[in-house]
Amino acid sequence: MGEMQCQALVGRESELAALTDGLDRLSDETGGVIFLVGEPGVGKSRLAREAASIAAARDVLILTGRAVQAATPVPLRPVVEALMGATRTTEVPDAAEIAEFRPALGSLVPAWDTGGERDAEISPLILGEALVRLLTLLSKAGTLLVLEELEWADPETLAIVEYLADNLADRSVLCVATLRNSEPSAALDVVRTIHARRAGAVVQVPRLTGQQVEQMAAACLDQQTVPPAMGQRLLRDCDGLPFAVEELLAAAASSGELMHCEAGWAVNEDITTGVPTSIAGSVRNRLAGLGPEVTDVIVSAAVLGRQFDWTLLPAVAEVTEPEVLAALRRAREVQLIEPDSSSQVVLRFRHSLTRDAILSDLLPPEAAGRSARAAAAIEDAHPGLPGAWCELAADLHEAAGQPVRAAALLFEAGRRAFRHGALTSARASLGKARAVLAKTASAEPELLIDIDDTLTNVLMFAGDCDQLVPAAERLLAELDATGAPLARKACIRLRVARSLSESDRVVAAEQQAAAARSLAAASADPALAGWTDAVAARCAIDGGDPDRALDLAHRSLAAAESAGLTGSAAEAACEALEVVGRRERVRDIEAAQAAFERAYQIASGHELPLRQIRALHELGTIEMLANGGSERLAEAKRLALESGAISTTTVLDLQLANAWSMGTDLERSLAAASQCQQAAGRLNMRRVEAMALSVQACLFGIRTEREHAELVAEQAEATAPGDPEILTTAWGEARVTAAIFVNDLASAADASSNAISYARKEPLSAPSLAWGYWPLLQTICGTEGRQAIDEARATGAEVAYWNRGCLAYAEAVLQGRDGQRDLAGELAAEGGRLFQHCAPWWNHALHRLVAPAALEDGWGEPAAWLRDAIGDLEASGHDRLATACRGILRRAGERVPRSGRGNTSVPSQLRRLGVTSREMDVFVLVGRGCSTTEIASRLFISPKTVETHIASLVAKTGRQGRRELVALAARHAS
Repeated sequence: MGEMQCQALVGRESELAALTDGLDRLSDETGGVIFLVGEPGVGKSRLAREAASIAAARDVLILTGRAVQAATPVPLRPVVEALMGATRTTEVPDAAEIAEFRPALGSLVPAWDTGGERDAEISPLILGEALVRLLTLLSKAGTLLVLEELEWADPETLAIVEYLADNLADRSVLCVATLRNSEPSAALDVVRTIHARRAGAVVQVPRLTGQQVEQMAAACLDQQTVPPAMGQRLLRDCDGLPFAVEELLAAAASSGELMHCEAGWAVNEDITTGVPTSIAGSVRNRLAGLGPEVTDVIVSAAVLGRQFDWTLLPAVAEVTEPEVLAALRRAREVQLIEPDSSSQVVLRFRHSLTRDAILSDLLPPEAAGRSARAAAAIEDAHPGLPGAWCELAADLHEAAGQPVRAAALLFEAGRRAFRHGALTSARASLGKARAVLAKTASAEPELLIDIDDTLTNVLMFAGDCDQLVPAAERLLAELDATGAPLARKACIRLRVARSLSESDRVVAAEQQAAAARSLAAASADPALAGWTDAVAARCAIDGGDPDRALDLAHRSLAAAESAGLTGSAAEAACEALEVVGRRERVRDIEAAQAAFERAYQIASGHELPLRQIRALHELGTIEMLANGGSERLAEAKRLALESGAISTTTVLDLQLANAWSMGTDLERSLAAASQCQQAAGRLNMRRVEAMALSVQACLFGIRTEREHAELVAEQAEATAPGDPEILTTAWGEARVTAAIFVNDLASAADASSNAISYARKEPLSAPSLAWGYWPLLQTICGTEGRQAIDEARATGAEVAYWNRGCLAYAEAVLQGRDGQRDLAGELAAEGGRLFQHCAPWWNHALHRLVAPAALEDGWGEPAAWLRDAIGDLEASGHDRLATACRGILRRAGERVPRSGRGNTSVPSQLRRLGVTSREMDVFVLVGRGCSTTEIASRLFISPKTVETHIASLVAKTGRQGRRELVALAARHAS
């Protein structure tokens, strides 16, 4: 008998049009997510297959994954299945876009595991971004990702689907997902949320009309009409469900009621199939027609799941392999099962309703016996129960009435999910393990402790302090009952304390730390005492008591040293040194650097890679504050990328953007800030996202794009509402910079004063440029310059070289007013030296601010400053500052230099790159082989200005250095 499957798609014109439209947009690099929603059997999977057929004809890559029904969903199963399909046709592209996500991809697909750092940071958000980037790269024609039966999906898969909905709009990737709406589910809630914010399209798949049912049945029979008697039954029993139409026709053909003769299909009125009123009845009838031997095999298959490995069936059904294969062939003939394209040994029931109908007829003792045999077969075939086998075996042991073994396997599944960063799934598995264990009368205290210990860690990393504290107390009670060592209980208290402190619950954290201290003292473990002080130090610094934090950190460090800096003592020392560095950074940069250097050495010597990256990050921050260097930050980012620490990489992009913002390559800084903003937004790191926006606003201010700077500053404030640090940078850096670079000193002074009102609420914001701008502007435009300088120094503003430079200029103005001309000149020279690491326009902008006072009071070299500034500022596009410098010189009666505009026309291809006429003058002379000195002499500008132009040309033309620029200029000249 041929299969009763409809080859034509009936009654789905609008649904298919929506899918086709989604595929059409892939050519424009516009993707998205389409959800096919409807009741079981309505034809959602059929529509998904049709979309795949259209995609295949267009050479679009097709990846398919499916969730399966299980008491404990397998974390990320649909995503892993889809990616496993990709392994058969391709490898992970060797592209920079996914370099930092290789650890995440390797955790999903073993074939893509690069063998790198095992402590990679993995979460659904990171996996979602990895998937977005990978799917974009896999196929030039686009990618279709089909995820079926999301109603059974785990929370991590749903989080990734939501991430895809938010991030595929500008990618050539279309995701088509199917799910039921016949009953409430987490997936349905997620889809409604996505649809409400218009991030994804929902296509409701309705039942077929009576006419469409007849059309579909005729297509199944491959003839124009359906025998009238059969048509009436289809209309009566199928309720418009395409699946039911196919099932009923298959059952009738199997029984002989529906016969194929020379004239076509006809109904044999002498045979009654006993057509059921539900799909379950149809399945029962077909099973009965297969005989008890075949039925026994198919029932065993149903116990294994919707998808099943047929090689397990001989052991479960207790028959031979040939008998199993014969039974499966018969089951396929009557359309109970079908091959699964993902594997040669995996088959599946054609619909989940088919399996449900089979299992519903099993008596409890029969179900328990088959489940026990199935679990044993799986454990024999798959030692160690890798991957999804662990969850399946746990479900089977529970169904078999073996709760202890089920709980042990669920614990293992939860522990594995935790290692992979699937915190929600880990939590679910561990919670179910506790519930299953509660069903047994036998005491299993050690297993229960292991479950709760892991659950406490999961809650800690999830940041769920509301559940963490009671879970930890329950665990401690269990440990008390077994007489566990005091040191173990102290460590649990310390874990809870550290988590509470990081969540701004400092009072509760200190209570936990105090309880841990009592336990540590009773245990007389010196290493544990050091850990206790280290955690207490973190609580203190997070709670705003930096001096107490410093004392505790030093005590912790001494205890760790006494313990020999081995094992946990080494990590305690790193924790303590981090607190020391954080405290000292705002008042003694050398002491902070020494603390972080030592933490780095300890971490490096004791194989603590994440601690090593943290210490290097801190050292890089100090290097940036000291002289604008970025080498250590760049190295820390490289290590973070290798380890898969995506959130750390994101923060390092922010730091690099800050460092580069003071240099000439503003595009590099803007790119790093933008990358940080996007990654932080996806990872829900709101403060980091807002800081990245503030950096971008400052960069737009430097480029004199004041309106744009204001818009982005407002966006930063809206991203982290009311955050004092964000308000300080948005007002004190972005808006002040924008005002200064368009010569609006009154607005700059007002914005600066506003910023300091916020900065006073955030004591660790001292390195902000706001603390440098404010004293200088108060000295020049206000009346409280001395008080402003003293306050800035008291806050530790001088830890950053840019603030030291601004304070030196402010001090120079005050000393000049007091008649201390030589001292004023020396202070101004010191300010210039501190800003020599920066782009020239920084010193020029500051010279413009202090030059009027220097001219009036007779100190420094204001005329020379302004003349040197005019050419550079005009060349860099800072026309208003250049005009202001000219005006100051004219009012002082000093010689004003001619315009620094270039005389060479700029070709269109270079003009599109932003090359100015003055840069074109330099470009032409570079092409002629002129040296820097020769170019400076011919154009009447300084050698330093020539180097600035060359650096700008290198960046704008995408060259690697001067040598490549010379070659380009020579070709252009020829």
